[in-house]
Amino acid sequence: MLWATSGLSALIYWGLSLRDGHSWGRSAVKGLALVPLVALALWQDAPLVALALALCSLGDVVLSRPGESAFLGGLVAFALGHLGWIMVFALRPGLDARYLTEPLSIVLLAGLAVLIVGVARMILPRAGALRLPVALYIGVIAAMSATAFATGAGLITAGAVLFALSDAILGLQTFFLTTGTRLERLANALIWPLYWSAIALLTLGALAA
Repeated sequence: MLWATSGLSALIYWGLSLRDGHSWGRSAVKGLALVPLVALALWQDAPLVALALALCSLGDVVLSRPGESAFLGGLVAFALGHLGWIMVFALRPGLDARYLTEPLSIVLLAGLAVLIVGVARMILPRAGALRLPVALYIGVIAAMSATAFATGAGLITAGAVLFALSDAILGLQTFFLTTGTRLERLANALIWPLYWSAIALLTLGALAA
């Protein structure tokens, strides 16, 4: 029931996100999409997972508001959320850096590195006053991704990859793509499904431990 509620809220928000506007109702729907998963984590006695999800939910709401200050606030909330995920993974039984040296991990991590560095080079020169916060955030999500791979858990690894991909597209949409173009609208349509799928996979993987 909680998964269905989260999925339905996410689907409703996705439809709303394809339209222009920044209403508080739209922001509320976005924030509520993760609330059922927070409740699920608490019900399964996983407070750190609940904390990471709650911070991401807060980031969703703040980031949905217009303006540079809102973007910075959302960035901070998500950075704290990633630190929460790092704690979840670091305390997971079986965490082993040797998972990073497996062939598939090497390929995926190399791909992520190319993606992260490439996007950083494209957006940082255009980030203005947000250049330092964005650069620090990129470092945090890179650390979260590496820690996720070190768990050796397929769901968590896949979730981290999708999270990094959704953030990369968001960065391009915010700082690089021209608003209203076909490519920008495609980016806008992809961000939320990738993000919610990432959250779902991370949650499933973390609660399966």
